[in-house]
Amino acid sequence: MSRHILLGCWAAIAVAACACEVAAVATGGRIRRLVGLMATLTRRDRVLVVAFVGWMWLGWHFFAR
Repeated sequence: MSRHILLGCWAAIAVAACACEVAAVATGGRIRRLVGLMATLTRRDRVLVVAFVGWMWLGWHFFAR
């Protein structure tokens, strides 16, 4: 049961990311694309390390099982 909830959450995140990309293209650049947002966030080394460690933690706990 919990695996289905987890997969549903990941699917919702993927749909939200796609919707953000479509909205960014449809508005002609008034809304930033996800790539630009991530580039802005990861300019600082600390944020990049935190994002990397967080991604490793998520991968270990959810995908490596």
